[in-house]
Amino acid sequence: MSARHHRLLLDTSIYIRYLRDGVPAWVADDHAIVERCVLTWVVAAELYAGTRNADEKRWIDDLCRWHQALGTLSHPGPKSWLEAGLLIGRYRRIYGDLRMADHFRDLLIALEASRHDATFFTENTDDFVRWRKLFRSTGRTLKLGNLQEMSD
Repeated sequence: MSARHHRLLLDTSIYIRYLRDGVPAWVADDHAIVERCVLTWVVAAELYAGTRNADEKRWIDDLCRWHQALGTLSHPGPKSWLEAGLLIGRYRRIYGDLRMADHFRDLLIALEASRHDATFFTENTDDFVRWRKLFRSTGRTLKLGNLQEMSD
């Protein structure tokens, strides 16, 4: 699959920005991009947790149905849950303490991006650059995308 056609996985922050500000518009308007996206249940759950009104909930309902129909609704399996815990333990040994609750879901999302060989887009790039380094140490890859490039 060429770089222009490989899978994408969007972090919760990207969808929230679209819901609140309508940007980046390609999140919903560019069907060629939407069809390349994988939606993980972890992101969907975070989106539902942050809904502010019935319109947002309906949009997320539609998003989940769309990905279900496309076969691109994904969930981390048991090995991913354990691997997330192992990565947090490794991070603590190398870099010092961190709160598991602040990073566990992020790791599950990143592991899904890696499993699908998808480029991961987030507004929280700094944390994921660190996780990408740890992924490499375990033989995994985490491809991080640039939002500006997608908007051009």
